[in-house]
Amino acid sequence: MTTRVMVRWILVLSSFGIGAAGVLSATNDAEFALGTPGPVPFPKDNPYSAAKAKLGHDLFFEGRMSKTGKTPCTWCHDPNRGYGDGRTISIGDPQVALNRHTPSLYNVGYATHFFWDGRSNSLEEQALFPIKHPKEMAMNLDELPGRLQKAGYEPKFEKAFGSKEITTERIAQALATFERTITENDTPFDRYTKGDKSAMSADAIAGLTLFKGKAGCVRCHGGPNFTNAMTTTGVPYANTGVYQSPVLDPDSGRMEIEKTNKLMENAFKIPSLRGVGKTYPYMHNGTLESLEEVVEFYNRGGDNGKLPKLKLSELEKKQLVEFLRNGITSDN
Repeated sequence: MTTRVMVRWILVLSSFGIGAAGVLSATNDAEFALGTPGPVPFPKDNPYSAAKAKLGHDLFFEGRMSKTGKTPCTWCHDPNRGYGDGRTISIGDPQVALNRHTPSLYNVGYATHFFWDGRSNSLEEQALFPIKHPKEMAMNLDELPGRLQKAGYEPKFEKAFGSKEITTERIAQALATFERTITENDTPFDRYTKGDKSAMSADAIAGLTLFKGKAGCVRCHGGPNFTNAMTTTGVPYANTGVYQSPVLDPDSGRMEIEKTNKLMENAFKIPSLRGVGKTYPYMHNGTLESLEEVVEFYNRGGDNGKLPKLKLSELEKKQLVEFLRNGITSDN
């Protein structure tokens, strides 16, 4: 473990006095202040262009990206379901169930590590994982450029990259460029914080106060993207003590990557809460069906006693749900 990571975890464990892995102490640091994110950052080696984003969009909706030719990226990341799929766990092109719930792609362009266990460090790298994964899209990457060439994609690649050549690297760059345009930055909360005090209901405003105060949500879901995983110094992973699903294989989370780091056992990346009203069900294994269940889960301190009990009243729980569902979720 690096010195930086060790310091971050010392802050975590000392702030609560309990082993609540991944919970950051309350802070007034601007990095963790709630607000509207700035422009999405694009890497120098894959800058934005409209043609590249359009190509990425077309590939994202293209069924021929999968082995059977029938399963596009939208099968798991449906724009009509908050760029998730509404299923408890993912089901790929071979119609085989995976072991985790599909995460939303809202504001994914601000992230620096990807998947529930953070195994990928760039969106370009991440883009190819599900395409080649045998239980997801199951496509042979060596065959994909030829398939897209036969499908007439060469002019689109020429417009995006300056030549007709289709490569897996260019496919990944185009997909990543499009995915960086998927944002949820114009919510009632954003309009409220910019001065429109009528943008949120009284219950949502009360829920925001609870979010930052009594409920303590901001300890893990801080910053403009409502997740410490998209901040520089926040702890990206948390073990919230959610029960292991009886129908899924055991899942050690981040520890599958950091195999000797016991702090990462059963810890998963803290997701952004932007658009959370559209991205049900919840948790890495999709075991909580509604925001009401999520709030009740945290109110009781999780399933395994990893978190402190919140002792919210019925009204406070309702107000917190209202903020999540209609405060930081847009209505478009």
